Formats: sequence, structure tokens, C-alpha cells
Amino acid sequence: MKQFFLLLLLWVNIVYVHANHIIDQIDWETFLSRHDLVWDKTPDSYFNAPFLGNGLLGAMLYQPSGNMLRLDIGSSEVLEHRNTNAKSIVDNGRLPIGYFEFATNYRIKGSTGRLDIYNAEARFNLEMHRNQTVEMRVKVLRNTDIIVLDYQPTENLKGYWVYRPLPSVVPRQNPNRGHVYLNPPAVQRIIGDVNLSIQKRDGGGDYVTAWKEVQLADGSRRLLITVQDDYPKNTDLNRVASLLNEYADENKMKTAFNAHRDWWNNFYTQSFVSIPHPQMESLYWGLQYKLASMMRKGAPLCDLMGPWYKETNWPGVWFNLNTQMLFSSLHISNQQELASTLSDYIHDNEQNLINSIPEEYRHNAAGLVRCTGREQIDPVFEWPNAEYPERSNLIYLMYYMWEHYRMTMDDTYLRKQYFPLLKRAVNFLLNVLEKDDAGKLHTPKAHSPEAINDSDTNYDLSSLRWGCQTLLEINRRLKLKDKQQKEWENTLNHLVPYPTDQNGFMASAHQSAPLGHRHWCHLFQIYPYYLVNVEQPENQEVIMRSLQYWGDPKIPNTWTQAVISSMYSSMQQGEKALEHMNYALATKNLTANFMHSEGGSPCSETYGGLSRMLLDMLIQSWGNKIRIFPGVSREWKQAVFHKLRAEGGFLISANRKNGSTEWIEIESLAGEPCILQHGFNGNYKISGAKIKKIDDSSCRVYLKKGEKALLYTDNAKPIITPIVIPQGHYNYYGVSAAKH
Repeated sequence: MKQFFLLLLLWVNIVYVHANHIIDQIDWETFLSRHDLVWDKTPDSYFNAPFLGNGLLGAMLYQPSGNMLRLDIGSSEVLEHRNTNAKSIVDNGRLPIGYFEFATNYRIKGSTGRLDIYNAEARFNLEMHRNQTVEMRVKVLRNTDIIVLDYQPTENLKGYWVYRPLPSVVPRQNPNRGHVYLNPPAVQRIIGDVNLSIQKRDGGGDYVTAWKEVQLADGSRRLLITVQDDYPKNTDLNRVASLLNEYADENKMKTAFNAHRDWWNNFYTQSFVSIPHPQMESLYWGLQYKLASMMRKGAPLCDLMGPWYKETNWPGVWFNLNTQMLFSSLHISNQQELASTLSDYIHDNEQNLINSIPEEYRHNAAGLVRCTGREQIDPVFEWPNAEYPERSNLIYLMYYMWEHYRMTMDDTYLRKQYFPLLKRAVNFLLNVLEKDDAGKLHTPKAHSPEAINDSDTNYDLSSLRWGCQTLLEINRRLKLKDKQQKEWENTLNHLVPYPTDQNGFMASAHQSAPLGHRHWCHLFQIYPYYLVNVEQPENQEVIMRSLQYWGDPKIPNTWTQAVISSMYSSMQQGEKALEHMNYALATKNLTANFMHSEGGSPCSETYGGLSRMLLDMLIQSWGNKIRIFPGVSREWKQAVFHKLRAEGGFLISANRKNGSTEWIEIESLAGEPCILQHGFNGNYKISGAKIKKIDDSSCRVYLKKGEKALLYTDNAKPIITPIVIPQGHYNYYGVSAAKH
């Protein structure tokens, strides 16, 4: 009897361990330090410099060859405001601000440094002539729009900062349209001991760069910088000066430093990923830092630069791929605050989306042009789409807003905001469909992004199909009985099939897929829409034929290779997914500070695409099924993630050991049905919920809102801890990257 109770107690303890929360053993500061960017020598350009940002202001520190140390300043809200009839990025694009130079009595020989991503701080040691050294620390405060640079000069070394305003002109000029807009020169003022550079705009308002240098109690120096933008009125200069004077107080700044550190430390804990690929792991966590540096609630929508600035051909916001890809990873990584900035922006500008299309369609439709200024949704039939518009850009964008809904299951948002706008986006195509003699519906001649002009592009056909299917799904869920229901059903029943040829899916009805071209819009039905997918035996051959033809490793573009990797993950082809991941990491577009450079111009879309590439290997949740480790290569015997989001409103954690799933934790946030493709190799157990086996690879898990379940194999230890590569190299990025 005694033995029985002992066994019972042991069993209860085992069940108790498995039924309760998994154990989090992450030392975040230590873990993230292995992904800091490290500089063994002086960074000398935008594309290898340490960078900092708070979602609005940005700073970069480097030393151009033969020049003084330079601190670049950027702000994502500083825009041109010309508001001409042709509302393009030329008229309303990003404007430069300026930079600070460190002038000293000793020549700078070089520097070493580290970008501490856990605390969002850059630390640099300047090596000066005559063995003088200067330590510098730079932050862009998360909760206050101030850049802080602390430095400790030596007794003999003198130094001061000189501000250099840049000419106030949008970098993309179009001589054919006669646009060479240059605002008046900046004007300098001093209020007390605060310096101000005031840049007025011909289109109204101004932007002001203000700075103040103070000496701290320990003898070190502190440079405080802010940038304030006002439109259409001019900036209250006294208000700007007061802000810097307020934060010149050391106690006030100490409180701000603590708040800054706390925000960043908490940010990382929203989810966790560790894999046996040190370079990709470093890139992923570096990109988490970068995405947070670029975005924040209430700030302008990210363009292709983020809060930093560099002369570029693309000083605006792009909507035929770039913005979509930039936001593509954030819901899965459980960064809902950052992800919501996209939905906020689109819904706030809904009237502009309506006004951007021809007046005859505005009663029920809306559209989105290829590129815009920040505040203006440009006319769809204006440059660069004057003759053949990109009709599906808004539907494509709303796919990622659909992920926002599916991963939160917020039916209020679905009913009041998402559904009405998706109807309008779909109607932009429905209003112009053409019927042939056989009763088939065709899309009119339009632009397939960065490729061709033709009718029945797979870009339009896949977007329209996905849009109609999604509207019907929403209509059923909310029991709306919408008057357009029959039209959506009829469209799906009669829409012309996707054009194909011997190479798979074509670009359009009359043109083959563009071999070697970076844009994959002719394959959106595969990814991201999953309209044709691995679970459809009848479509597997055409999918693989399309990928083998178009997904050539010779395409020398980072985000293209990332997407090809994600496509192979969607097909559960882990070896090919890893192969193209490695191609992506090896491209010349990806720089030492994981900026993405195309012809010397920064392009932010890659940051989200590379992150999504890894997440697609670890978890997928399309077609009402959650898939665990679906695209992981056999080479990765281990992998672990914690609190990644899945459709249906689930937080998922899982561990892979010895090449198969060891345990999975599921938390239901909405009480939705849960079908799981688990990846267990053999038998497994469950605590916290009931399950129903579907087949050897899948099961249904029954969870109410707020409940958790743990699926596990014998001897599983549900612990979250980083994967350690014996004698593995980390800190891949920075100017020291070459040594690895």
C-alpha cells in the first residue's frame, strides 16, 4: 500500500511538472550579447556603421575615410510638404536633416566598438594620436525623442561637436517633370545655451534640430540632440529648448535611461528563438532590434530608410512588396505593438485610398499605388502606373492585416475596420472584370509588379481569389449575409484559371514567368496566399516546377532568396529552404550592419523578409492548421522557440531534439479550434487538455480561452534555454564579421 502511494505521488508530481508552465531559463543579457554587432576597426559608411533608433529618431556613428568622426541624424517624420497636383514622392518624400562632426585637437587614428542590442546602446573607444583615448556612448531614448551621446575627454584632449545641416531637398528628382525643389537654407539661433538649426519649407512648416552640450558631475561631457517637425505651422522654439534643458538634469536623464533600458529589455522577452545556425540566429536577433528601432505606436509608417537617412532613389513608401515584406514577421514573433502600426496607418488614411482611384469607382472601391509620400496616397493611375495600374496592391497589403486579425481574433476589428476596407479593395478588381463567350471572368490589362503589363496576371488572379475567399469566410463567421456574397461566389466559380506553361505558373495569360527576376508576384498563389499548397496533391507538381524554374540560386538578391526559402518551407522541403537561407546570407546586398543595399540605396523590406524566412521554418499556421518545425532541415537536430503566435490566437512554444519534436506548449488566447501538425516521431503524451488523433502526424487539441496544454515525449524536459554550438562563432555582424 505504501509503495502504491509513493508511485501515485511520483505520478502526480510528473503530471504536475508537465501540466504547469514550461521553465524559462534564458539569461537574456548574456544570450543577446552573443549577437551584438562588434567593430574591430573603424566603421566608415552608412552600410557598416552602428545604428540606433526609437521608431522616430535615428542616429549612426562612423568615420568617413580621412574625415572627422560623424554622427548622422535622421527622423522619419521630416518630409517635404509641397502638395502639388502630382502628389508623388518627389513632392512629399523624405528630407535629410544633417550630421555632427567631432572636432578635436588630436587626430583620430581609429576606433573599436560594440552595439549592445539588449540595452540599445552603442559604445565606442576612439584611439587618438599620442595615445589619447575617448570612450563614447550613444543612445536614442525610447520614450523621449532625444539622442544622447556621452564621452570622456582626457586632460590634454579637447573636443567639441559641430553641426552640419544638409540641403533640404528630396533626393529623388525627376528632370522630365521639372522638379528640382530646394528649400531655403537653414538658419541658426541660440536660446540660452541651446543651439537650434531651423529649416523652413516652402510647402509650409519647418523642422528644427536642437542641441546642447553639458558637463556632468564626473567630468564627462554629454551632447543632447532632438529633432522636432511641425506642419503646417512653425515650431515653438522655446518648447524645443525647454525639452533639452529639462533633460540636461542628470537625475531626470537617469530616470529616462532606466525607462529606455526597461523598454528594450522587456521587448525581447515577447518571444524567443534559438537555432543551431549562429549566423542566422545573430541576424534574426539583430533584426528584432532593428525592426523595433524603426517602428513605434503613433510614429509615421516606415519607409525604405526607417529613421535613418541616406541619399536614395526611393525616399518614400512602397506598396507592391516592400511594406508588406517589412511587416511580414511581426505578428508571428508576437510583436503586436509594432505590427499594429501598419493597420493604424491604413485605416487612418482610408479616405485617401478611396480618393486615389477614378471617381466612377469611389462609391464602393479603394486602391493603392506602387509608391507614395508618407501622408498622401497617390492616384493609382498617376506615375509610375499611369497607363496600367497595379490593381492588387491593397489586397496584398491587407493579407498581412488579415494576419493581424487571425493572430488576435479581434472580431470587433474584423467587423468595423477590416471587412469594409477589404470589400473595397476587392471591388477595385470586381468592377472591371471582363467576361468571355464561355462565361469565364478575366482581369483587365494591368501591371504585374516590376515585370510586365498584361491581362490575367497571376498577381491579380491570386489576389482576387484570396480576397473573395476571405470575404466569404468573414461573412460566414460574423453572419453578415452581405449582399455581395453571390458575387464573390460567382467570381470564384468563373474566374479564369492561373495561366501555366511548361515552366509552371506564368506571369500572365500571354507571358511566361520572368526567369531570374527578383519579384515573385506570379507565384503569390503559392506564397503568401497558400491558395495552391503542399496539401493539394494535384498541385504539388506545378508548384515544384515553378520553384525549380524561377527559384534559381543565381538570383543575386537577399530578399528574393529569403522568399524562395519560405516557399520551400511551405512545401516542407527543409533542405532546399536551408540552401536558399544560406544563399540569402551570402548575398552582397546584405551589409555588415545588416542594412540592405540596392545600388547604394537602403531598402528596409529585407529586414522583415529575412526574419519571416526563419519563422516559416519553425512554425506555420495557414489553412486552419498549426505546423511545428515544417521547414527545418535534417541538419538542424535541435531548435527551440517560445511564445510565437499562430493563427487562431495561439501562443506556441516547442523544442526539437535529435531531429524530431520533443515537446510543444499551446496557450489559447481566443478559444478557437486547434489542429496541430506536431512533428513527433512516435508516441507522445498530453497534459492540460484533451486531444483527438487525426493521423500519425496531426491531432486536434481542445482548449478553451486562457487554457494551456503540453504535448511531450517520454523523458522530455520542457525548459527554454538557448542552443549552444560548441566552439561556435557568434557576433557575426559589424566590421569584425570578416574574421569569422
